[in-house]
Amino acid sequence: MHKQVIIVGGGPAGTATALQLAALGVESIIIEAAPQPIPKPGETLPPQARQVFQKLQLQSLLEHPAHIACYGNRAVWGHVRPIDKIFFHHTAPQGWHIHRQTFESQLCQVAHARGVTIWQGSTVQAVTPCENGWQVQCTNTEKQRQVAACSFIVDATGRKSRIARLLNVPRRNLDKLVGSYAIVQNTGSLQQYTYIEAVEHGWWYGAPLSEEQLVLTYMTDADVISPFNRTSGGFQQLYAQTQFLPTVLTKSIQPITPSLYHAATGYLQQRHGNNWLAVGDAAFAYDPISSHGIISAMESGYYAGHAIAAHLQGNHDALIAYDYAISQGFSTYMQMHADYYAVEQRWKQSPFWSRRGLHNRAIS
Repeated sequence: MHKQVIIVGGGPAGTATALQLAALGVESIIIEAAPQPIPKPGETLPPQARQVFQKLQLQSLLEHPAHIACYGNRAVWGHVRPIDKIFFHHTAPQGWHIHRQTFESQLCQVAHARGVTIWQGSTVQAVTPCENGWQVQCTNTEKQRQVAACSFIVDATGRKSRIARLLNVPRRNLDKLVGSYAIVQNTGSLQQYTYIEAVEHGWWYGAPLSEEQLVLTYMTDADVISPFNRTSGGFQQLYAQTQFLPTVLTKSIQPITPSLYHAATGYLQQRHGNNWLAVGDAAFAYDPISSHGIISAMESGYYAGHAIAAHLQGNHDALIAYDYAISQGFSTYMQMHADYYAVEQRWKQSPFWSRRGLHNRAIS
């Protein structure tokens, strides 16, 4: 099979790239390792996310009942009492608690409807440059070999940046942040906010997924969280040490083994090259505290679609302009990231917080 563009990774960044390419008349294929969207921790989208969804003609996706309105953040961060940051002053007075599995299923359905080819359950094994672009070798869930060729390839594989690494492009992580999360039962009436609490060795995030369930996530560094903390008993013990969350969420949680995911701020040291580029977390990965993950992923996909289409038409500056745009966004994020972590001064001797203090001083 030959397509103009192959996109490796079917998450928000990869799908947004394919959708924008389709809008510009460029054929693409998405190669996604998972046979179907898998459960992931939810994410909160701020009100300005609507603008990105409108660019991609996806605003109707936010109306799905699985996505719950969010009216602001309530955080114990730098203070012993919670402080509210409500969204009423925004043009759109609400954000959204996104149900990730539902959202990625929606994106897949829209991509199919707009003519995008998707290979689900296919894992890339090799990427080889050829005379007219690239040859990509995959295997599917039945271990069958698949081969596709293209003029341009996109790395949308998230923090793994699998394609860039096959091309020997180095990646730099700026911290060791990981998230340990569990989906638990909601035992009471919960206001539609995002709840955050800083603690000595990291911070907690809680948000409703539905009337019956909420997600609890403990963010810390990979070398700080102990093997015991990754067990059901350890997760319970960590939650029991919080002061604010039990007063607004569930007072206690039942034994449940948490899942761990990587959440480090990081970037590829080269985001584009000869007939390839990276989008989303593969290019620049953001700390979840920023709520920039999905927005930056989809916005980078939107701009990548424009850049690739222009590049295929002979505009040799298009990829450079794309890289400049997403690099500027990351630079802005880095300063906001430093400013936000600098607010918390209660545990200066804690490895988690002292590392961020040193990093913030380096930025300033």
